[in-house]
Amino acid sequence: MENCSFCGHPVRFGTGKMFVKKDAKILWFCSRRCEKNLRDLKRNPRDAGYTAAYAVAKRQRMAELAHHAGGEAPVKKAKASAKKTAEAGK
Repeated sequence: MENCSFCGHPVRFGTGKMFVKKDAKILWFCSRRCEKNLRDLKRNPRDAGYTAAYAVAKRQRMAELAHHAGGEAPVKKAKASAKKTAEAGK
């Protein structure tokens, strides 16, 4: 099974499109959305929020921000119900 050339998700058998460029490079697309973004609109996969490349770039940005913020990684705030159970256990 091949991976989409734009988003990185697997292209299931019997779906998608294979595009062969003049230089014999093969591009696989899982959907028309991916094909249009790469070929027609010439977008960078790191800028589209649904791609695997975006997730990697986001992780790197977050790690860099944490490094510049003093080494502490950003932490999600605890929900109110979690705070109540923690207070009840004291």
